[in-house]
Amino acid sequence: MTFSGGQDLQYLESLDSVRMPWPGPTGISDSERQRRDDHELQIFVEVLMTLALGRDVVVPQSYAFDSTGFLSVARTVLQARNRAAIDEHPFRIHLFGVDSFEDAIANMLSRTFDENRPFFSNLLPELHRPEQYGLDPSDVRWQSESLDRLLNSDWIGVNRAQALDDIRAEFRALPRVRANPPASPLGLGGLLASAIEETSPMGRAAQSLPESFREVHAELMNAIRRLDPTRSQAFNERSRLRTRDPWPNDPDRRTPEEIVGSKSTLDLVIEFVDTLYNAIVADSIGIAPATFSTDVAVGNRVLISRAIAQEFALEQYRSGARRATWLPRQDVSIGEPEEHPLFEVRINPQSAVTENQTRDEFSNLRSNVIDAIAALLDARAQRGGSGRARSPFWKGLDKFAAAEDAPAARRALDAHLAYVASVLGGQGDAGMVGNFGVQVLLTGSGAAGPAIAAALWQFPGAVEFPAIAIGAVAPAVAQKGVESVRRWQGTRRRAHALGRVVDVMGH
Repeated sequence: MTFSGGQDLQYLESLDSVRMPWPGPTGISDSERQRRDDHELQIFVEVLMTLALGRDVVVPQSYAFDSTGFLSVARTVLQARNRAAIDEHPFRIHLFGVDSFEDAIANMLSRTFDENRPFFSNLLPELHRPEQYGLDPSDVRWQSESLDRLLNSDWIGVNRAQALDDIRAEFRALPRVRANPPASPLGLGGLLASAIEETSPMGRAAQSLPESFREVHAELMNAIRRLDPTRSQAFNERSRLRTRDPWPNDPDRRTPEEIVGSKSTLDLVIEFVDTLYNAIVADSIGIAPATFSTDVAVGNRVLISRAIAQEFALEQYRSGARRATWLPRQDVSIGEPEEHPLFEVRINPQSAVTENQTRDEFSNLRSNVIDAIAALLDARAQRGGSGRARSPFWKGLDKFAAAEDAPAARRALDAHLAYVASVLGGQGDAGMVGNFGVQVLLTGSGAAGPAIAAALWQFPGAVEFPAIAIGAVAPAVAQKGVESVRRWQGTRRRAHALGRVVDVMGH
């Protein structure tokens, strides 16, 4: 198996498998359906942003096998690729401790029944509780011993089986991304245990921050202490935080929510733990900037607290890896992060008067994002070389990479995004926001009126990575850019996510 050199990759936390588990045969509520629709749109738009910047999405082996969100979006993107640019490969597999994707799957499945180091599948919950799904445990155990056997089982269904088969075929012949040992010698449990110590560098840094940061830190650390990461089996599997099952080794057999006291506090713990886990994985890749994002939600106050928890997680990882502090100083002004979310969805409230009409808008938006991705993949496929001139897409990125100073880099990036906007046509737009903020928009225009999904990133590698988060504190971008007053006028925010693009390695 060959290795990818690692240039031009992007890691997306939105692909995390715990964010959108398989809904099961009984269906889901309308509110959960909306959350899942919004989250899927976030993945689509972040994939589009990655492609627009000339990058490929690097996917860790566990998400490639077990993330419902990734498999759903990847299958759709690859279908668009097959009709537009067959030689383009927008996804790259990151393997750790194995030589192939199939070996990685076999390793995960073998841990399904391992009491000491269990693998809890978000995509295949039937593996853990076969009786609840009317299945024979011995049959399920036998089927899980072979991927082909699993894909041909009656209970897995066409959608999951085909998505897994498609992505297995995609990764079979592609170079894999080499894994590096993470910079921190501590695993997830060790990092959590060190976070609650009185002498924690993250804790000391938090005391010099504004009150909102100190309050979140106190609530977060108190909750993690109650869950006790120093106990055997605690936090071995992040999915346990999201279940109604008793927390490991709790003498009173309480759920995580009962232990920490409320759902909002548990959500802070989940955000912190998920970010810390993804920082470990991104660091093991070592050659790709990472887009960290909170879960998609509606309220500003809830997301701001989660974004602060995310910042503390990044700081804890950097302190565990013995790197320079990440958190801002006390004298850094705290802004209104909801002005520039990492991702947001907007709709026209006057036209979307019914749930069916809203779904129609999002159906149009989803169709347009697929067309936009196909158009962008086609533009990327025209690479030139072998005596042929470089295509406009890659010429623009060449000029950006060759820029000798910040003004030249900004001009080149602005020109490249203008070309991307022309490629997207009626499906979307792209452009600069402030000095090095990059935004892409996807639009839908069905009978019910407009729907808009947008992502805003500080472009990695253009300038030194900012220490100020997009989300937790004021972003270093001006309130102007590709989004026009006319375009946003009359729309309301349906949901959004906060976060930022970071270089976990600190380069």
